[in-house]
Amino acid sequence: MSISSLPSDYQLSNCIALYMRQQFFSEAFPEEYHWTPTPFDLHTDTTIGIRSIVSTMVDAYHNPVQSNVDLIRLEESVSRNESRLDLEWEDQFLITYPPNALGVLDCPAVILGWDDVIALWYLPNALSWSTKMQFDTPDISKDLNRDASLEWLQAMAVPNAMISGVLSIIHPPLYKVGIEGIEKLKTETALNNPIMARALVVWPTAFTNISLISNRPCPLHHDPHSSGNWYDITANVGDHSSCIMSIPTLGVELVYDPGMVVAFSGHLL
Repeated sequence: MSISSLPSDYQLSNCIALYMRQQFFSEAFPEEYHWTPTPFDLHTDTTIGIRSIVSTMVDAYHNPVQSNVDLIRLEESVSRNESRLDLEWEDQFLITYPPNALGVLDCPAVILGWDDVIALWYLPNALSWSTKMQFDTPDISKDLNRDASLEWLQAMAVPNAMISGVLSIIHPPLYKVGIEGIEKLKTETALNNPIMARALVVWPTAFTNISLISNRPCPLHHDPHSSGNWYDITANVGDHSSCIMSIPTLGVELVYDPGMVVAFSGHLL
């Protein structure tokens, strides 16, 4: 498949995700998987970017950090908290179920719950320099007009597809459902929603939502639109320094420098 023939929609995610999965399993489990990743005629910068993300994921997978968080009990408690923004509730939960202090994390790792379920993937420096440059910041934010939105999606196609590739490795069923949802949307909107249909032509990811946070702190919060067994994925770009992502329910602080990717359930953590 040549560069010019690569699809522009969610099928781009499928191409890149397949390549990333093959590379991940051949590196993480070399004694079990002996195949060579299916070659695609990708741009050199894209190949380097994929290699950087996958290598960091392999390092993280082989560096498990054990926590004592009970994800099932946590999900039951969070589901009763309608706002998901109640800091008093958060404090009370931490008193009732205190996490073991994991401290500050600055190297690739996966954080495990008490039942060895992966609660969080921490991937510092996962994004190569060229990939970070592709994460373009729109000139306008909340007033994005339709043409500018589509241009931004097209410019962000490859890095967004890489993030989808991460999801295909850490949660294959969720990736599959996401792609199926995009396919269904594309079919249903072809006739009755031309605006969305136009956007889906260049929608390059298995995720149904992309959010941008620029130059502002975020208070502690839960994502009411997520689920306990879903992963939200954040990618951090820019030229800032000395930032921390704090996750009290895990008892951990993550060094939050540009190039970092982190995946966790925004509903629980």
